[in-house]
Amino acid sequence: MRAGRASPASLAATGGVGGLFSGLTGVGGGAVMVPLMTGVLKMSQHTAHGTSLLVIIFAALAGALTYLVNGSAEWALVATLLAGSAIGAYAGARLVQLLPALRLRQLFGVFLLALGARLLVFHDTSAMLSTSGLAEHALGAAIGLAGGLSSGALGVGGGAIFVPGLVILLGTGQHEAQAASLNVIVVTAMVGAFTHYRHGTADPGSAAWIIPAAVPAGVGGAMLADQLDAGVLQRIFALVLVGVGTQMLVSATRALRRPAAAHGVVLEVGR
Repeated sequence: MRAGRASPASLAATGGVGGLFSGLTGVGGGAVMVPLMTGVLKMSQHTAHGTSLLVIIFAALAGALTYLVNGSAEWALVATLLAGSAIGAYAGARLVQLLPALRLRQLFGVFLLALGARLLVFHDTSAMLSTSGLAEHALGAAIGLAGGLSSGALGVGGGAIFVPGLVILLGTGQHEAQAASLNVIVVTAMVGAFTHYRHGTADPGSAAWIIPAAVPAGVGGAMLADQLDAGVLQRIFALVLVGVGTQMLVSATRALRRPAAAHGVVLEVGR
């Protein structure tokens, strides 16, 4: 889909919702924008992924700067995640050209559901793994790699893996994890968006309408998050993971069943 096929109001609304979601939860916003782009804006799945990443660059940057002003950024954490995330984003954006996008959405949906349920049931933010020094940096890089892969492949920022990975595995505070996530997302989204653009699966024209709404919404979301208690913020994030995971799993499963159902009808008619 190219710019002009959807109304400016629809494009701006998509950016506003995605930006607010990004700033409030510390993820890129793609988990909300991709379904809106495919459902409301009628983009193809792959084009929605690439276009979402273009928008995420600016939405995440706005949120990251807001967290920085509020003193929540930990640069050592950011550097550790970046070590793996840029590689993951490039690999994911290339892999998605070869793999069925709907299968990827199914797997990612299950993963988000599991993470969200874990955060809802266990509110303790102490580290699941006791690591320090080189091992801690290696684990952080692994979290970055996994988040980068999901970013490039699914058109999301990777924060849905960065944030719970830092909170659950390393015991990072919710605000600090979200701040680090947004900083890293800026880089992973750049890598993923560039790779998608080279493959023709990004729509800069539509992104040009979405970004101006996403940026102020991202700032507003980050400012709101800074005012919330860490426990409340974690529960909001967990509910978002469960909701988005359910949506991704159900929509992908339904889409995969349609060709099978159509094939069954053809076989029945042919008898």
